[in-house]
Amino acid sequence: MEKFLKIWVTNTDRTSGDRYISLNGIIQVVQASATTVTVSYRNSVAANDVVTITHGAIATNAYTMRDWFTDSMEVALAQNWQTTAISANSPMPQNAADTAAVTVTAIAIG
Repeated sequence: MEKFLKIWVTNTDRTSGDRYISLNGIIQVVQASATTVTVSYRNSVAANDVVTITHGAIATNAYTMRDWFTDSMEVALAQNWQTTAISANSPMPQNAADTAAVTVTAIAIG
């Protein structure tokens, strides 16, 4: 059974809401910058597909959003086969200024 991680995306327009990210075939999760995490997948043509998660800024050289994603992924994958989608772990990591929780602002496939 395929598993999905449900992530709330906060935008200022009507595109806010839950997004579902497949957990099947993930080969790498990287904190690409202070504002992005990339999730790379193995696909059937021996190439990689990438999902980019854009979020509020975290401290430079921190990996807190990558760790949040991988921790959430482990919890989701440990669920029984009937649970196909699970919300990402809370709480979210703190922002760079350590004043509020980070929010996810976009998820793109490309």
